[in-house]
Amino acid sequence: MTIEIVEFRRMLEAGQRYLSGTCAIQELNGHVSYCADAMKFWRGHGAIAQVLVDWGAMIDRRWNEWGHSPNPLSEQDFRAWLEQQLMLLVQMPDTSIK
Repeated sequence: MTIEIVEFRRMLEAGQRYLSGTCAIQELNGHVSYCADAMKFWRGHGAIAQVLVDWGAMIDRRWNEWGHSPNPLSEQDFRAWLEQQLMLLVQMPDTSIK
């Protein structure tokens, strides 16, 4: 049995759109936040929670809105990381996350 987690799917789609240039870092951050809120409600698997923490941290390092990150990411490094994440997460078998 699979359960589709709409917020997670939308986050992945936003990541793909970010790479294609049709989504801003702010929108991607919003999708990660929405997914984290939903995660609290449906008490998803810890692995999903870790993905959300990782994505949030990497987006924060890239966006670095207030110059607060001691180790900000370049656009090139963020895009390479995001591409790798999407490659791994989108290829997950149907028996796990959609």
